[in-house]
Formats: sequence, structure tokens, C-alpha cells
Amino acid sequence: MKTIIKLTLGLFLAVFVMSCTKNFDKIDENPNQPAEVGTPTLLTGAMKGLCDDIYDEWWGGRQSMLWAQYWCQRNYPSEDRFAIRQNINNQYWRLIYHDVKNLVEIIDLNTNPETKAKAGAYGDNQNQIAVATILKVWAMQIMADTWGDIPYQEAFQGDAEAPIYTPKYDKLQAIYANFLTELKTAVDRINLDAPGFLSGDNIYGGDMGLWKKFGNSLRLRVAMRMSATDNYAAAKAIFEEVGEDGLILSNMENAKFPYIGQAPNNSPLYDAYWTNARNDFTTCKTLVNLLKGVDDTLNAKPNPFHGMVDPRLQIYSRIRNASMGYIGMPYGMTEGQTQQYWAKKWCPSFYGAAAYNVNTAIVILNAKYAPVFMEAAEVEFMLSELNSFSQEHYEHGVRASMEHWRDICVELEGRDASWVADYNASVEEFLSALPAATKETVLTQKYLAFYNQGYQAWAEYRRTGQPSYMLKPGEHTSVATDGSLIDFIPLVTLNDIPRRLTYPQQEFTVNGANATAAAAAVGGDLMSTKLWWEPTK
Repeated sequence: MKTIIKLTLGLFLAVFVMSCTKNFDKIDENPNQPAEVGTPTLLTGAMKGLCDDIYDEWWGGRQSMLWAQYWCQRNYPSEDRFAIRQNINNQYWRLIYHDVKNLVEIIDLNTNPETKAKAGAYGDNQNQIAVATILKVWAMQIMADTWGDIPYQEAFQGDAEAPIYTPKYDKLQAIYANFLTELKTAVDRINLDAPGFLSGDNIYGGDMGLWKKFGNSLRLRVAMRMSATDNYAAAKAIFEEVGEDGLILSNMENAKFPYIGQAPNNSPLYDAYWTNARNDFTTCKTLVNLLKGVDDTLNAKPNPFHGMVDPRLQIYSRIRNASMGYIGMPYGMTEGQTQQYWAKKWCPSFYGAAAYNVNTAIVILNAKYAPVFMEAAEVEFMLSELNSFSQEHYEHGVRASMEHWRDICVELEGRDASWVADYNASVEEFLSALPAATKETVLTQKYLAFYNQGYQAWAEYRRTGQPSYMLKPGEHTSVATDGSLIDFIPLVTLNDIPRRLTYPQQEFTVNGANATAAAAAVGGDLMSTKLWWEPTK
């Protein structure tokens, strides 16, 4: 490989001392002596790397899954209260760019006249470029939505002879414009009469028709994310262009990366619990109570699905008390308060020292669990919102999500016909009582469908303010044993869930001028600073 991403002077050269580390095989690679490998290997490496790094227990479990209030921590709950670990912030900035490097290399190998013929042996050049571009935008949107302005254009320019060690930061608005242009170009270059990747495509097995739907669906996600800036103009134009037939509207078309289920190819959360023996996480009260259909009486917040028990409750949690039923850990307590709570055995960990057990461990911890890149339920909810909160698309989205999780449990947990029949009956009962489509009901269901896609749930909350049921700083999270109220008090100055992550400290060391300029340009390198696409009110 000749094309090399040069992000900062220290990205792949400096040695960082970390209290908790992972993926040193990536970090310690020498980019100036890359091995020459085929594009299928690069593709599989990028797919797996992105899933390993985005859906793991560190950047995912200790950030997005917490900030979306899907999980709480039984140990070290300071991160629930927004006290981030700078070593993790530094590390994942590098790791995700590193994963995307493989995708950029695929594009270069299929573009360069000196290498494109050789690369073409693995599939049509244009189709390979399209696949790599779609995945690149998917990953970089998460990066952009996490930090705001980031290096983009210059981050992927230069080579070993003319590296760019200190890339400039692009404005988020310009990055989003590039996303839409790149995705449009990618789907237009797809040739359905030519082969996709002949191997290495663990998502769609080389089916370019499905990649086209993924690309169009991602275009819609990008456009919807910026809806407050253009009153849905971009999203409406994309839907008018591609129509429903051009989007992912069936669970059979979902973009997901399946793991083999054997080391070193276990899903990242399985490895967190059973390879690394972590027992830090448990289900959050916010999520559990939404699924149980109960109101937040401590804060006088009604549940939009009051009195309705969601069939996914038994899938998203295994934490059940004989007298209290399903329960969740109150969000944002102090270390002492948290330990007192779980010491009562109300919120045990999913972790079992012996082995993975379907009776105690949720399915996303299964060694073969396939993290989702894009799914039908999300597309249906986007179409509902785009069509003035259409009831039809809303109902389709709820059904798609419930059936998606049902099928995962059948595949990975071996659920039998009796379980499926009971689950299907509960789905029909839930759908028959489903309240009318509104901004609150549609977007709350979208939030519930995003379970394990914490970065999407977090971004959508910032865009829409939904679910309004989410616990805010200063609100009551629980009741102490003496009857007094316990409030959610963040460890940083915030009156809402974080709007962004602060720039990694290493950037101010190795790319200081550009990082400092970017921090000033976004209005301050603070967790409270809103991103360009967020509503102003």
C-alpha cells in the first residue's frame, strides 16, 4: 500500500501510556512500511476494525451507550456523569482514522492507473470504490458528529513522499456537503451488471444492489441529521430521487457485520465480558422504564407508551428481580450511591464468570452478534418524520425493529417455536395499542430501535431533543434509603447531555495550531458547544 493517512505527527509514532489499552497491533504498525495486501483483506480489516472500535466496551460502552442512557456503570460511574478518560479520547481518534485508512487505500488502488488492473481482479474497480466510499462516509459521520470540525480533506491527502503531518480542520458544514457529494457519486458509479467484491465483503457478500440501497439510506441519514439547517430540503430531494425502492426497507437488507464467534473474531462486547472479564455495566433505568411503560414519577415525566410493555424488554435486559420485575440502574449516581444500589442485588452485571449464558446475558453480548451499520427500522422512522410523521411508516418501523431483534434471538440464542409464538403475539398486541404517530412517539421508538447503536441515538437526541424522557442534569435519579432524593449532578458544567466530545489532548500537542483554531471556530472546545446541525433553540 502506498497511500497513507497522515493525521498528526504523533498519530502512529508516539507511545502513549494508558491505564486501559487495546488494539496495540494497530497503534504500533509502522505506516512507512506497509504490507502489500489485496483489497478484500483491506475491506474486511476496515469493517472489523470499525465494529471492534465503535461497538466495544471503551469508546462505545463508556461513552455512547452511557450518554444514550442504554447502560449505566456499576463501577466507575464518573463516566455516566460525563467525566471522560482522555487516554480513550486520544486513542479512538487515532483508531477510527486508522480503520478508514484501509478504505482510502482501496479507493486509491482502484483509481491509480498503475494498480487498478491488479485491484480489478478482486471485483469491478468502480464497485470497489463505491463500497469503500460508503463505509468511509459512514465512519467519518460518527467522527464528525462526535467532535464537530475535524480534519477531513487533508487527512486523506498526501503520501509517503509528501505527507501531511498537521492537517487542517474542515468546517462541519463543509464536511456534510462532502458526505452528500461522495455518497451520490458512489451510488451513481455502482454497476449492477459488474461484480462487487469477489471476497472480503462480510456485510453483503458482493451484492451491489444492496450496497446501493445502503448508500442511498446513508444519504438520507446524513440529510436528516442536518434537517434543522435546511428544513428537510436535502432529505426530500434524496427521497424524490431514489424512492422507497432505493432504500433499505427489509430486515433482509440490513447492513451488519457478523462475527465468527471464535477468537480473535468474537464480537467486541463478548470479549469485554468473557475474554477481559469486565462486569462494569448494567441496564439503565431510563431504558428499562420506557420499555416497561411506566412514567418517571420522580420528575413528573409521562411515558409516551404508558401502560404498554414492550416485547423487546426481555431482549434488551436480563436484569429481573423476583418482586420488582425488570429493573434498571438509576443514571448518574455517585460511586458510593451506585455501589449501595447494586449491593442490594437489584442490578447485577450481565457477566457470569463461567461462560456466556442466554438466561443472564443479553444477545448483544453473544460472541457472534453482528453490529448494525444501517437497518430498515431507522429508514422507516426517517420516512415517517419526512412525511409529517406518517403513521404507516411509524408502524412499519416499530414492527421492523421488533422482528429484527426476534430474529437475532432465534439465530444466536436458539429460541424455539413456542418463544417465537409468544413474542409474535406480544408484538401484535403492542402494535394494536400503538399511540398515534407524533414527533415524540416516532422518535422515541427510533431511540428504542437504536439499542447498541449508541452514537446514532446520542446524535438524534441532540438533533431532536427526543426522547424527552431522558434524564437531564439536575433531575432526580433515585431515592436514598432515608427517603431523600438523589439528583443527577454531572462532574462537568452541563445542563443537558453533552453536545460534543472535546478534542483529544494529543491534538493540542502534535497539531496544536490547527486544533486551537478549530476549538475557537466551533465556539469553544467544550462539551456544551452545539454542532452546526443542531437546532439553535
